[in-house]
Amino acid sequence: MNQESNADLSLSIKDLQAEFQQISELTELERSYALEILGLLKGLIEPLNVSLHVKPSAVSKTDNTIKDVVLTPQGTICIVRDNGAINARPFDSLPSEVLMKILTEVIPEVRRLLVERRQKINGRVGMLEKVVREFRKFTAASEPKAKISPPSKSGSSRFTTREKNTEDAIKSILADPQKSSSQDNGNDSGGISQ
Repeated sequence: MNQESNADLSLSIKDLQAEFQQISELTELERSYALEILGLLKGLIEPLNVSLHVKPSAVSKTDNTIKDVVLTPQGTICIVRDNGAINARPFDSLPSEVLMKILTEVIPEVRRLLVERRQKINGRVGMLEKVVREFRKFTAASEPKAKISPPSKSGSSRFTTREKNTEDAIKSILADPQKSSSQDNGNDSGGISQ
C-alpha cells in the first residue's frame, strides 16, 4: 500500500507540474495579447486626442477613495482620489482582469468617437464636393468657347459661320475684281484693284 500511495503522490506532483506549466504559458499569452490590444487601442485613441473616463469600480471594487479614473491618449491610467492625489500608471502595468474591465468600457466610447469623427469629415467632404462642382460650373461658363463647325462635306474648312462669311467675301473679291472696284466707288479703302 505504501507503494501505491507513493505512485499516487508522484502522479499528483506530475499533474501539479503540468497544471503549473499550463498556467505559466497561459499567463504569458494573456500578457502578450493584452499588450498587443493596448498598443492597438493606443493607436486608435491617440489620434482622437481625448481622455476617456472609466468607472472607478473597473479599477477597484473595494477602494472607495477613488473618485475618477482617466485613460489618457498616451495610454496612461490616472487614478484620482478623493483627497486630490493622482496616481498615474502605464495602462499595461494593470492586471489583466482590470484591463478587461477598462476595455469593456472604453471600446464602445472609442467607437462612438470614431463614428462621430467620420460623420464630421463626411459632412465636410460633401460640402467641399458641392463647392468644387459649383466652381467647375462657374469656370466652364466663364471660359470662352471656340465654336468649331463640323467639317463640310468637301472637308475644306472648319470655320465658324462668321469666319466662313469672311472667307467667302475674300474669295468673291479675289474672283471678281470688277465687283470690288465698283463697291469701293473709287475710294481707296484698301480694296484690290487691277
